[in-house]
Amino acid sequence: MAMSIACTAHPSASSSSVVVPARRRRRPSSSSSSSSSSPVVVGGVVEYSNRRGHGKRTNEDARLKTTRVLGAVTMRARRGVVVMSSSSADAGAAPLQPSSSSSSSFTSSVFFDASREEAAQRRYAMTFSICLAMLSVGIACGAIAGALVYIESGTVLGTLTTSAKGAVVAALPLGAMFGCVATPGLNESFGRRLALSIVDAGFVVSALLMATASTIEQVTIGRFIAGLAVGLATSMCTMYISECAPAKTRGKYTGLAPLSVTVGLLVSFVASLALSTFTGGWRYMFALAAVPALIQLAVIFGTSWLPESPRWLAEHCRVGDAKAVLNKLGQREVDVHLIALNANTRQAMQVWNMFNDTKTRTALGVASLMNFIQQACGINVAVYYAPKILSDLGFDRSHAIALTAGVSVIQIIAGTWLSRRIDTVGRRPMALGGIAGISTALGLLTLSVSPNVYTSFMTAAAAPWVAVFAILLFRVAFSVSLGPVPYIVTSEVFPQRARTVGVSVATACQWIMNALVTFTFLRMRELWSAQGVWLMYLGVSIVALAVVYRVLPETTGVELESL
Repeated sequence: MAMSIACTAHPSASSSSVVVPARRRRRPSSSSSSSSSSPVVVGGVVEYSNRRGHGKRTNEDARLKTTRVLGAVTMRARRGVVVMSSSSADAGAAPLQPSSSSSSSFTSSVFFDASREEAAQRRYAMTFSICLAMLSVGIACGAIAGALVYIESGTVLGTLTTSAKGAVVAALPLGAMFGCVATPGLNESFGRRLALSIVDAGFVVSALLMATASTIEQVTIGRFIAGLAVGLATSMCTMYISECAPAKTRGKYTGLAPLSVTVGLLVSFVASLALSTFTGGWRYMFALAAVPALIQLAVIFGTSWLPESPRWLAEHCRVGDAKAVLNKLGQREVDVHLIALNANTRQAMQVWNMFNDTKTRTALGVASLMNFIQQACGINVAVYYAPKILSDLGFDRSHAIALTAGVSVIQIIAGTWLSRRIDTVGRRPMALGGIAGISTALGLLTLSVSPNVYTSFMTAAAAPWVAVFAILLFRVAFSVSLGPVPYIVTSEVFPQRARTVGVSVATACQWIMNALVTFTFLRMRELWSAQGVWLMYLGVSIVALAVVYRVLPETTGVELESL
């Protein structure tokens, strides 16, 4: 039986009709007309029924039928309301009643055209739902800064040596490195949503271990498990958002992921202040990371706010589902058929194959280098050890944590500004300007611990406040440059077939450097003094400025499939 597909123009378009033949049309015959099963449109929704009444089509038959013709329809009628009918159907026949509510739901979602406001609301709901995992990342990373001030002074955990403190701090980034390695298998096998639920489970388990710890070894194991969850989250969240966001405003949405980490850091510092008067308050500091994770689990399994990545759906030949998600997110122009075609004609890359292709090799170099520089400038020293740095400069314990929390508030304001401007200003200007600010801040930090230099033009009492300003400048400059830009660029520079593996490898580089920096800081400060450590980071940031100027491409506004 020959089929034809008639595409009635969208209300915003012309009122004329276009007929796209799927096969050569034949003249209708009475015999075929009486036996045909004709899909018709009722209110713009495709419905199926049987003319002769020999039984209704099953839901799955209707779904498969719609999916088969979808490829031909959407390529030619992106903005249309589709009418599918058999060529033998009587043109004057009255519309028939729908036979399947589930097929109605599927086809209406496929051809649904969300308004701009509805699409924006769905994108923000999706983004904030994903960012709950990054909020847990920030809390898990920042909790050690406040807890370390309390547990090192003597608790049930005993007196901590320098090596024990370094191991507790470095356990999380070390676990994150292994989490990055596991990301491709989870992401590609189970999809982004289910992989995200595994991340949440990791945060909950680690929080329970650390909150009930009676030895420093149990805290270290809990931190390592939290690190596994952190590695998975940082490898997938920004990529997940970028696969769902439109190209013109992709930076605005993906920039909210690293900003959520900063919010989590602030929450951990405020919690440290609030819990400082409680006996065993450090336990609650560690347990706090489970709260956003539990909320995200409720969102994943109890709401429709968090759809599966449309690009993952298209890669797995679920073109109709992918199109439905993109339509709801206001992106009808994305060619899901091209994504599916590329996934089925180009083999997914393994790590060792990425070096054989010039495009993926270059992308891997850029992404890995940006993630390396992010940590090599010493940001996590300023995050993890900020209260301790200020304590050593003369501030008491509570004031040191309060000042660190105040710095985080200003950093959030700067990060919010960046998320709204990065698609206008561009990735390269943000990165270069921020690194220049970081270099200035590191120079001031070096000055604050160099009394033989600063005593010639300021008093010793001013040195701690120079350090406070330097930490503030450092983190604000970082929040508009090396904080979000490596995450954003890493999720953008890889072709689809190499994106999951490439993002995981590049993010693993970040956490390897994170572990190295955080584990060696205290030891290097003992060997070189604080002045020597800050000078080293200053030299790294100056080199980074030249390297980023040379290698970082501009990806603002470019479709993922074009990169």
